[in-house]
Amino acid sequence: MLYKIIFAFSFLLCSCSYSVYSSGYPHLKSISIIPFVNHTPEYDLDDALLVDLSENFERDGRLNIVGLSPDSQLEGEILDYSNKIHSYGDTEIDEYEVKILFKIVFYDLVKNRIIYQNDSLLLKEVYSPTNENNEFSSEEEAKNEIYNDLFDTIVKLSLEEW
Repeated sequence: MLYKIIFAFSFLLCSCSYSVYSSGYPHLKSISIIPFVNHTPEYDLDDALLVDLSENFERDGRLNIVGLSPDSQLEGEILDYSNKIHSYGDTEIDEYEVKILFKIVFYDLVKNRIIYQNDSLLLKEVYSPTNENNEFSSEEEAKNEIYNDLFDTIVKLSLEEW
């Protein structure tokens, strides 16, 4: 009897697997990330973004990054960038806010259609070089978080199906 209970329990454990990685497009196995066109005077945004997006797709593992014959393609533009004062403390600037405006297009090249498109995706983060309670302490950290948020937004609104 004990063996039957152990067998039934093992069977239930093995058959009830759940993955947080669902895909509404199981036919997509690879992606090509086209370097973003940078329309801002911030010269390094496009390169840093490409590296970050590539690392995030590699870590995620749903799509392999390829140069030739991809199943999907991500391209976009950096339309605007700002780093402005967000709040003042008693005697100095307390927080800054970084904002980046993107245009994004994610293509399904197998079925020749657009999966996700946003012509004005605005992402922003606040940082403080002086306030230790803030999550980010530099402009660079805020930009990196925006790049991560961009990846999350693209994946959530294109690949994931709930």
